[in-house]
Amino acid sequence: MVFRDIYGILPAAFRKRGVGVALSIFLRAVLDFAGVAVLVPVLAGLLEKREDPMSVLPVALGALGFIVLKGVAVTFLTKFRSRYVFSLYSELSGQVLERFLRKGLLFIRQSDSVDLANKVNAVTMVFASGVILALLNIMSALILLTIILAALFVYDAVSTLLLMAVIGPLMVGYSCLIRRRMKNLGAEENTARKKQVRSVFDLFRGYADYSVNDAFGYQIERFDTAVKSVGNVRLRTESWSAVSSGFMETAVILSIIILMLMSFSSSWEISMTFGVFALSALKILPAVRTVVSGWQSVQSSEYSLDILKDILSDSGAASYPVSEDCREPLIFSDEISLRNVSFRYPGSDRYIFKSLDLTVRKGEYVGIRGSSGIGKTTLFNIMMGFYFPEEGGVYIDGEKLTPDNVRSWQRQIGYVPQDIFLVNGTFVENIAFGVSPENVDRDRIDGILERVGLKQWTDSMPQGIDTQIAEAGNTVSGGQKQRLGIARALYKGASVLFFDEATSSVDAAAENEINAFIRELSAADGDLTVIVIAHRQETLDSCKRIIDIEKLPLRSRTRSATSPRRGG
Repeated sequence: MVFRDIYGILPAAFRKRGVGVALSIFLRAVLDFAGVAVLVPVLAGLLEKREDPMSVLPVALGALGFIVLKGVAVTFLTKFRSRYVFSLYSELSGQVLERFLRKGLLFIRQSDSVDLANKVNAVTMVFASGVILALLNIMSALILLTIILAALFVYDAVSTLLLMAVIGPLMVGYSCLIRRRMKNLGAEENTARKKQVRSVFDLFRGYADYSVNDAFGYQIERFDTAVKSVGNVRLRTESWSAVSSGFMETAVILSIIILMLMSFSSSWEISMTFGVFALSALKILPAVRTVVSGWQSVQSSEYSLDILKDILSDSGAASYPVSEDCREPLIFSDEISLRNVSFRYPGSDRYIFKSLDLTVRKGEYVGIRGSSGIGKTTLFNIMMGFYFPEEGGVYIDGEKLTPDNVRSWQRQIGYVPQDIFLVNGTFVENIAFGVSPENVDRDRIDGILERVGLKQWTDSMPQGIDTQIAEAGNTVSGGQKQRLGIARALYKGASVLFFDEATSSVDAAAENEINAFIRELSAADGDLTVIVIAHRQETLDSCKRIIDIEKLPLRSRTRSATSPRRGG
C-alpha cells in the first residue's frame, strides 16, 4: 500500500477536509478513552468500600451521564467522518465518469461499457469505503490503543509491556500473513462481479436473440458461474476475517490471564490491577478487531487504488469538453468543409479516408450514398466532431473544429440516427433533451409534435406529454422513434440536421412520410442544412446533391464524387 498514491488520488478539497476528519478521529479516541477512565473511580470505590457499595452511587451516576453524552458526541463525529467518505465517493465517481466522457465517442465505442460502468460506480465505492473508510477506522483504533496503552504504562509499566509483547508481534505477523491473500481475493471478486453484471446486461439487451436461438441456458450458466465465483470469494474473505477476529481476541485474553498469574501484589492491588486491565480490554478488544478487519479491507480493496491511479493520471488523447461552457464560440453561416482529412481507427493500418476534401454549404440538402462499412457513419462522426482526423481537419466557416470549440458546434446540430436513443423518462424529457422539466417550453413542444405528426398520438396517452416512455423506447414504433428524434432536433433549434439511415428500420409508408417531412423542412427554411445517409434511392431522391462514398478514391476531391439528383 503506497500512501503517496492514495494522497495523489484524493482531490485537493478532500485533502484539506481530511485535516478536520483527522482531528475528529483524535477527539473520538479521547472520548472513548474517557469513557473507560470514568469507570476507574467507580471500580476503585467498589473495591475499597465493599461493605457500603451504595456510597459509590453518585460517582457511578456521574460516569453514566458522561457516557451518555459521550455516545451523542461519538455519533456526531461518526456521521462527520462518514459524510466525508461518501462525499469522496461522489466526487471520485464524477471525476472518473468525466474522464471517460472526455475521451470521446471513439473511446466509448471501443471500450467495454460494463467495465466502464463498474469503474465509475463500484471501483470508486470500493476505494472510498474499502480503503479510505477502513484507514480512518484503523487510525481511530490505533489512536485509542495508543492512549490506553500509554495510560496503562503509567499505571503499571511491567504489565503493559507484557500486554504489548504478546499482542504486537501477533498482529504484525498475522497481517503480513494475509496481506497478499486478501489483495488477490479483492481482485478476484472485482473480476467475478464484472462477469456477473455482464451476463445480466447481455441477457436483457439481447433477449430476443437468446430466445430465438434457444441460448438462455448457456448465458444463465455463465451467470451462475459468475455468482458462484463471487460467493466463493466472499466466503474465503469472511472466513479469514472470522479467523483473524478470534485470533486477536484470544491474544488479548491470553495477555490478561498472564497478567493475573504473574501478579504478586496484595489482594486489593490484584483486584484493582485486574479490574483496570479488564475495563481497558472492553476498548482494546474492539480496537484490535477494528485494526485487523480494517487492514483486511484495505488489502482486499487495494486493486481499486491501481485502477483509479491509472484513470486519473492518464492525460490520454483529445479532451472533449462535457460541461455547458465552451472555451471558444463557433458560428456557422457559410459552409462546412473537410480539408485534407485522413482518418483511420486506432490500431488499424487501413485508412477510411485519405486526404479527403469535401464541402457542404449552408442551406444545402445533401445525400451521402455507399454500401455498408464503406465509411458513411465515420464521415458523419468526423463532421459532427465526435472523431478528430489524424491529418487535416473540419472547418466551420474557415474555423477549424477542435476540442476547444466542438461543444459550440454540436449545440448547432441535430442528429437522427437509425436507432434513436430514448431515455427512461417522459415525452417532455425525451424531446427537450437535457433540459430540466420545469424549464421546458411546453407550448413549443406541442407545436413541434403537431409538425412531426405525433400530437394526436401523445394526446391519447394517459398523461399526455408527461407519460413515461418505457426503457429504451420498447413501446414506441420505429416510425414514432424517428419522429421523436426529429422533434428533439427541432426543439433544440438545430441549424444542421444529420440523418444517419433514419428511415431504414421503418416501413415504406412511414419512410415516405418522414422523407416528405424532411423535404418540407428544407424547403421551408432556406438556412437549414440537411445531410442524409441512406441506402435507398427513394430517400435520396429529394436531395439536391448526392455524394457517393464508393466513388471517392483515397485521394480525391469532392467534385469527382458528386452526382446530380436523379431526374434533374
